[in-house]
Amino acid sequence: MQHTDVEAAPAAGDQPDPGRTRSRRWLWGVLGATVVLGGAYVGGAYVLSTKVPASAQVGGVDIGGTTPQAAQERIESEVARVESQPVVVTVLDTSFELEPDRAGLRIDSEATLAGITHFTLDPRALYDHLFGSMERDFVLAIDEDALTKAVTAGASEVDKEPVEGTVEFVDGEPTITLPIDGLGVDVPQTAERVAAAWPRSTEIEAASAPVEPVTPVAVFEAFQADFVDKAMSDPLTIAVGEDTFEVPVKKYAPLLSATVADGAITPAIDLKKLDPIVEELGKEAEVLRDARDAKVTFEGTTPSVGKSRTGVAVSLEGQEEPLLAALVAQERTLTLEPVVTEPKFTTERAKATLPKGRISSFTSHYTPAPRAENIKRAARAMNGTYIPPGGTFSLNAVLGERTPAKGYVPAGTIVNNRIVDNYGGGVSQVSTTVYNAAYFAGVQIDEFRPHSFYISRYPEGREATLSWGSIDNKWTNNTDGGILVRSWADNYAITVELWGTKKYDVETVKGPRRNLREPRTIVDDSARCVTQSPQPGFDVTVTRILKQGGREVKRENVTTHYVPQDKVTCTHPNAH
Repeated sequence: MQHTDVEAAPAAGDQPDPGRTRSRRWLWGVLGATVVLGGAYVGGAYVLSTKVPASAQVGGVDIGGTTPQAAQERIESEVARVESQPVVVTVLDTSFELEPDRAGLRIDSEATLAGITHFTLDPRALYDHLFGSMERDFVLAIDEDALTKAVTAGASEVDKEPVEGTVEFVDGEPTITLPIDGLGVDVPQTAERVAAAWPRSTEIEAASAPVEPVTPVAVFEAFQADFVDKAMSDPLTIAVGEDTFEVPVKKYAPLLSATVADGAITPAIDLKKLDPIVEELGKEAEVLRDARDAKVTFEGTTPSVGKSRTGVAVSLEGQEEPLLAALVAQERTLTLEPVVTEPKFTTERAKATLPKGRISSFTSHYTPAPRAENIKRAARAMNGTYIPPGGTFSLNAVLGERTPAKGYVPAGTIVNNRIVDNYGGGVSQVSTTVYNAAYFAGVQIDEFRPHSFYISRYPEGREATLSWGSIDNKWTNNTDGGILVRSWADNYAITVELWGTKKYDVETVKGPRRNLREPRTIVDDSARCVTQSPQPGFDVTVTRILKQGGREVKRENVTTHYVPQDKVTCTHPNAH
């Protein structure tokens, strides 16, 4: 069967709508145009991303018209240059440098070029790309911690510690050296300035401020006006009771000092050194004085008593604050309490204990010789010496050192068991005579030493030598009255008498010689040789017996050891 295709006629209700067809065609046309335009936009954006705008500048570097790669290379080169240049931070007249890399100063090249050399569909960016100026700064990547550390290190090189002032009194003249401000860098603020200015500027002024010393200038100026000028103006008056005396500025000024600490200046004065100055000036003004013992003098055996007096002294102990206050006060007066001291030997005691008669006497003899001159001189010096009750007699203290200036001449003395000439030879005869007078007066014998070998003109075991600085003849007056020493000498003998109040009757007993030792024989050819006669050495004991009212109250034994006196023959023509 043969089929014939016949197009069926549309039904009456299925007829085509011409308007809908046209809408569909328009829609598809719009979509097509949009696709075309979008493609063109994207294509244009891509084309723009391959070329840098002609007017582009980054951080002052012209990169217009270059390719993105060329622009990136140019910027990276500029970044490397900038990051290699030190940043100079100035602080007044000095400076320190920061190395950008170590100081955390960095430029982010990728962020800096973003939108200039990279693909974007942002219409604003595309518009700027086509028509804008395209100028921008570097995008920074600053490490704040590193920057702070770098600024801190640099600041330590330029920070200046303040110089503290000083106050000195040199030879009594005050010298004030004013303090000098230091300099301190404000690290946080300086770091902010660097971060804000870099990399446009590599010379940046630091934030700094003066650092004041602990004790500022005003304190020194006040010390000058309130203390120094006043303290150095006039003498200081010392008031003791109703009396006064002055201490001149030149006397106390060298003892002033001052301590600068903790924002203040504190003056001081050396009271230990000032004390003797005050004492001396007070005595010169007759406001201060030493206590004075009564003085007993004799015309023959007739006494005369010089009156004693009380002493007046002052103490500066604990007076530093009042004294310094007085130096700046209008009246400039320091009031001190008097310290009254009593004499040890009062007028009343002196009168009550005057010698009543001679209590002992002793005479020793010698042959005329140069030593007689020394004996007479010593006897004159000793004559009239008064020893109050309880006082001590010292022959060395009475005579002093025996020197040519005092009129003493060379004469024989014993040195190392040999007779040699020395100034003052012969005073041992004086010492022996004094010793025996004291012995028979019954006083307390404190110190004596016999000669090393026995000398026949002296009593055995009752004799005493003397040497300046090493051997003394001392005794204490333990009687009930004062003792007057009367002494005189000629070319043949010396006599010493003690006048006082008799307390003891004295007896003496000498024992036999014992332990005899024979002398040697010595021949000496030296010019200083002195001939000696031989004398054996021995031991002897002497007993002093003290009695009162016929009754023995004390017995004292003294044993003396004598070495032999060697026989010395001198052969030198100039020897004695």
